[in-house]
Amino acid sequence: MVWEPYIKVTYYKEKIPRTTAILVLMSNHSDQKKSSINRRMAIKSLGAAAIGGVSIATLDPEIVTGITPQSTDGKAVGWEGGKKSKTMFPLSVMSGGPTSSGVILWTQLSADSCQSSSPVHVQVATDDSFSDPVYEGKVTAEKVSPDHNNIVKMDLDGKLPADSHLFYRFHHAGVTSQIGRARTLPKENASPEAVRLAVVTCQSYQQGYYPAYSHIAQEDLDYIVHLGDQIYEYAGKSDLEGRSVSLPSGHDLAWTLEDFRHLWETYRGDGFFQDALEQHTFIPTWDDHEIVNNRYWDYENDRPWTKDHPLNDDSEAITKLFADGIQAWWEYNPARVTYNPDAESLLEQFQMWRSIRFGDLLEMPVTDERLFSSLPPGGDAAGQRQWGIPPNAPEADDADRTRLGFEQREWLLDTLKETNATWKAWTNELAISPLWLSFSDNMQISKNYDAWDGYQHERNEIMGQLTHYNVDNFVAFTGDMHTYMVSYLMNDWERTESRTPVPSKEELVGVELLTPGISSNSGTSDFWGPGEEVTEESASESLTNEEMVETVLEENPWVEFFNAKYNGYSVAEFTPDACTWTTYAVDDTVNKTDARREVLRKYEIPEGAVELNELESNDLKNGFAAQDS
Repeated sequence: MVWEPYIKVTYYKEKIPRTTAILVLMSNHSDQKKSSINRRMAIKSLGAAAIGGVSIATLDPEIVTGITPQSTDGKAVGWEGGKKSKTMFPLSVMSGGPTSSGVILWTQLSADSCQSSSPVHVQVATDDSFSDPVYEGKVTAEKVSPDHNNIVKMDLDGKLPADSHLFYRFHHAGVTSQIGRARTLPKENASPEAVRLAVVTCQSYQQGYYPAYSHIAQEDLDYIVHLGDQIYEYAGKSDLEGRSVSLPSGHDLAWTLEDFRHLWETYRGDGFFQDALEQHTFIPTWDDHEIVNNRYWDYENDRPWTKDHPLNDDSEAITKLFADGIQAWWEYNPARVTYNPDAESLLEQFQMWRSIRFGDLLEMPVTDERLFSSLPPGGDAAGQRQWGIPPNAPEADDADRTRLGFEQREWLLDTLKETNATWKAWTNELAISPLWLSFSDNMQISKNYDAWDGYQHERNEIMGQLTHYNVDNFVAFTGDMHTYMVSYLMNDWERTESRTPVPSKEELVGVELLTPGISSNSGTSDFWGPGEEVTEESASESLTNEEMVETVLEENPWVEFFNAKYNGYSVAEFTPDACTWTTYAVDDTVNKTDARREVLRKYEIPEGAVELNELESNDLKNGFAAQDS
């Protein structure tokens, strides 16, 4: 996460973590010749035994990867005569894990309504009337287990036509599900005319409604890309009607597998979220809140670590918490990930990183920037702000610290260097671009070591290799920060010439496209003032979005656009000629289909150039309420 202040009280006693509006700074990393993380040490760490014998190897691999159904002729099911009931399918349906010949289809059966002796059937067709079925199949009753909350994941890879929008539905015990729409990928050697992606992140259930998803459901899109924080681990009362959360354990944040499952069911129970997932195939990664705020891996002691959960003092208990959070993510996301039940460590069991290829138009590597991430540098309090003039945490430039882990980093670089796709879009959770900011008279500034500023050597290695190997048409999707930002990615932000009003073209690597939160408190919606320890809300009227925008743009010449006031989502469209980024503000204070939506910015990045052309601009300076009154 980003935007949370350093507060004396512990987060788990707060109803919801507060947000702040102080950003990122970079420190010197001139030694480009430092060695990358030692491979032998990385392998040794990855191969270590699980702490305290904690393991998730007892999971059914099919709940992770999806069950391959048995093909049927469809005659065993009376699709048209079946009752359509949300009671049987309370979380509706969704699709994910697209390939050029299939998708993973997902639903959950109600524990109160399902019949343990009845199979689950699926039907896929080219039209929503199902007059032209292309596949029909079933999974047997014993494959649907209460051990996994009666979740059904069917992997149809190899069974569907390429590059197609298809409609699907499930049937169980005489009941037919809601209808979903899925999209398969183009074949690898195809040349698509375009691909349109909704890019979303950060959707605290307690802090806002989801009308952005209502708009997404109605958009002409191919896929939804989620950059993480799909759920938040917190419980408590909300000021918004119907958005309070309580957990089975009775704690104020997730403590057990049942707690995580309850959170997933609560978030997925939102009608607008269901609408969007019914309409568009889902491509998710995770951030921190799917398990616990600001989570890392302690390589020295070979255990997960966070300062933001009371169980962190017990290595076995915190490892079990991480294992439970991972299991729940597996259960509730139809993602094409790798699972090794025989591995001895959490780091070896689960591989989320993968690349989605849209013919020769777009290569989109999806990374995991949490499970393998080293502890934050400089004695930093688990990613909270580090105050003072930099450099104040030289460990941020330590070559032995990692955000991705050795294997994933090499995979990412190889994927970007070797692809022949026109566009490369890194699905990256955390802010890459550094930001110089100061709001106080003594010029104190802040660092967010929970973002890529805490991993500067690895960041520089990635940017440097992309430059050295002439990787062109490169963009990075970013979430986490609850703000809008469009900025240039650079080979070296520290060079003097890089800080001129017009950065040298030789230093430009690509463009970072940071999408706002769906509903999580935006950067200045709940502003906290700067200080080494913030214990009460700042009364300053000058620390506003306008002040932030002015400071960011003045002090950070690589930033083209910044806004920390609104929530919403973005749409990225790729064609052979350009990438177009449209980022929207949506009024998340109302739970309405027609909630106000406005374009804040629209940019075009032409093929073959690291260049931003502004196509549309709207700052909504008077806000939604003033314009709607």
